[in-house]
Amino acid sequence: MRSIYKKILIISLLIIFLLITFSSWAKIPLNVYSPGIVSSLPFFWIKEKGFMNEKMDLKIEISTDHQRALSLITQDEIQMIITGVNVGALAFNKGIGINLLNVNVWGVDYLLTYGFKVEHWENFKAKTLCLPLKGGPLDFVVRFLVQKAGVDINKINLVYMPPSQGVKYFQAGKLDAIVLPEPLVTIALKKTPSAFVSLDIQKEWAKSHQGDPKIPFVGLFSSSSFLQEHPVLVEEFKYFYLQGVKWVNQNTKEAAELAQKHLKIPSSIFEEALEGIDFECISSDQSQERVQEYFNEMLEIYPELIDGRLPDEKFYR
Repeated sequence: MRSIYKKILIISLLIIFLLITFSSWAKIPLNVYSPGIVSSLPFFWIKEKGFMNEKMDLKIEISTDHQRALSLITQDEIQMIITGVNVGALAFNKGIGINLLNVNVWGVDYLLTYGFKVEHWENFKAKTLCLPLKGGPLDFVVRFLVQKAGVDINKINLVYMPPSQGVKYFQAGKLDAIVLPEPLVTIALKKTPSAFVSLDIQKEWAKSHQGDPKIPFVGLFSSSSFLQEHPVLVEEFKYFYLQGVKWVNQNTKEAAELAQKHLKIPSSIFEEALEGIDFECISSDQSQERVQEYFNEMLEIYPELIDGRLPDEKFYR
């Protein structure tokens, strides 16, 4: 009798082991890649809440190396990335299989001045203005806004530095002005008594866009092959990402704690910075009109940012 019970126990344990093993095999690996910005928080929220845990194995990598992310996409080592909307369009136009799922950051940048405050681009003539990257999206946006304001961009002394370096020069009073994203704006203001927020880049953008302040800066992208192989899972993930964005906006204290845990940004800084970020998840089909307008304006100043042409309809999924 004991031998029968022993056999039953062994068989039961074997079945449980096989079920667990099969369950782990059945999970679809979903590796996502994002810089340490607000757009990454819905990933951590999804993972910690256990949403879709029975269907996918979600792994999150935080890095600012967008080119590495695109390389990993082509090698099928990651399936989704958070990156600049123009970065994704450039990759798509160059033949990389990537599709825009949503746009989620629409406003994050502000122009800070040192020791003085201004309200018009005209006041920056002969001043030194620091931007993060020559030929980058912010360089385009600033040049576009200055042009629309009727100011000769050549009258402004533009310099280019990575934000971390630019902030140090600004705090030392070696720059007249700098354009920064949140939460660097909040950090700079707290550490620099002589700093002022002179211009809200989003409000300046609205002046040339019928009062619409939204600039399609950052989006969530999927590899085309992953989208084709797992369309249902991608749609479900898009839904939970949307819910994650809503959760961040409705629970700023908890979201800031999540940022401190995973992004190493002090929660008090991040919670305050969230007030200055337009974090709204709008699907690619609903944001397409704004994105195309953004790209058309980009083509006039920096066409190389999207390989000199608009991405076709397949870009939006």
